[in-house]
Amino acid sequence: MEPDKSQESKVPEAAGQASVLFIGNDLMFQSKISSACKQSGMSLGVIRNPKVLGGASVGAPSIAGVPRLIVVDLGLANLDLEEVLASGRRIWPTSKWLGYGAHVQADRLDTATELGLDVVLTRGQFDRDMVRVLQGFAGT
Repeated sequence: MEPDKSQESKVPEAAGQASVLFIGNDLMFQSKISSACKQSGMSLGVIRNPKVLGGASVGAPSIAGVPRLIVVDLGLANLDLEEVLASGRRIWPTSKWLGYGAHVQADRLDTATELGLDVVLTRGQFDRDMVRVLQGFAGT
């Protein structure tokens, strides 16, 4: 008998198999991250809606593999970072987390630091040093 796949996680298969997982919906910045990943010898998966992580479970067939780095756009509208971190850390407990956001949203950057992200950068810092930052995670 075939397992019922209607209850499986909606996290895209490609996202779980990537070296870097980007949680965000900015297509222009996603393109920059994709290019930097290629330069760093890494692959990129994307989750546009972080709410899909809430329904994901460890061992679900659509979450095969562990990203080395999970990059979160802290500027996402309606982002519940605490919920995303709890779900993401349950699914990928060994992944490192990087958050980036606008320098004018210091409260979001501070919250990300308080919640324990491994790296928190302004958008400008991440944009300027993206290849170097990703290369730092390529060998881990």
